[in-house]
Amino acid sequence: MLSFADSRTFDLPDERFSRCLFCGKELVLLPDDRRAGACFDCLSLSVRPAAACPSCGATIPGEERGVGCANCHWYPLRD
Repeated sequence: MLSFADSRTFDLPDERFSRCLFCGKELVLLPDDRRAGACFDCLSLSVRPAAACPSCGATIPGEERGVGCANCHWYPLRD
């Protein structure tokens, strides 16, 4: 088994601590943290659920709802 040391560093020591944007819990962040300010309990709340396309009925994954349907190319803001 291989193991590697984490070589990421903070610019300022104060950057390590934050609060969850949703519930306010104290967080310890890592450099390049991809949770967007959410704790692990609230992270699932920040991802939108999948929805059916109103045009063709295909399922659009939550993270792709803003770009529309890949099946029929329906777009939410198109007239």
